Amino acid sequence: MNSSQELNEPITIFIASWGRPIYLWSCLDSLYRTIESPARIVLLDNAHPDPLIRQVIAGFKRRNLFAEVVRFSTNRFENITKAYEERLVDVGPWHVYMESDVVASCSHGCWLSEMSRIVQADPSIGMLGSLIDTRDFLNAEKARQLMSGDTHSAEFLAKLNSPERAFTGAPQWADESRDSFPTEPPCPIGNPPGRLMMLRTDIIREHGFQLDTPLAECFRKQGFRPAVTARVRHRHLSLLNVFDHTDYSQTNRDQFFTSSS
Repeated sequence: MNSSQELNEPITIFIASWGRPIYLWSCLDSLYRTIESPARIVLLDNAHPDPLIRQVIAGFKRRNLFAEVVRFSTNRFENITKAYEERLVDVGPWHVYMESDVVASCSHGCWLSEMSRIVQADPSIGMLGSLIDTRDFLNAEKARQLMSGDTHSAEFLAKLNSPERAFTGAPQWADESRDSFPTEPPCPIGNPPGRLMMLRTDIIREHGFQLDTPLAECFRKQGFRPAVTARVRHRHLSLLNVFDHTDYSQTNRDQFFTSSS
């Protein structure tokens, strides 16, 4: 398949919504305010029980943000994967998959246009992610204080062991003069984070939904590089769970994502 995307052809953005109405509002508002290039936004909402989710979605429907809203009747991981894979039939050569706890930004204009430009300029790239805004990483001591000394909860909620922390204070990875960096040594991460990725549609059609690490391997086996760009940044709002959602359970989270496997 030809990987080029016509200049005026909308790029589809799939948003997987798992809950957290404040985070969802922030994600959608950032899309509403920052995207300047043609886009189709498809929201896949996984029937989270919080009633504010419906209000957030309704507000952005009134803003005409969405091409489609899919609301499921159950809160199951496979709802997202099935709906996402089904809709790839009508999607162009490139699309974006992002999660609803992400706010993307770019100092060079529209982040969607910038990512599209980068992947089209380098045919070796199959998946492109942005770099995390490391300012939301909380230091270990403060995280443990918030968790009343519970080291396990602090590690989970504040992502104290995340390899993305290596980007903090590392100017070589903040070099915006380079379009992209392959996610291979010496890059501290082995794949673009699954929370925001621009992807070659044909590879996803062939392999289906994958978590970010095995997905990167799928692309490598097909001869494409996974890469990240410092020219686009994202906030991972779930780093704020340590303040906002201290009862968020790693056990429940892991069970949710493995229930369909």
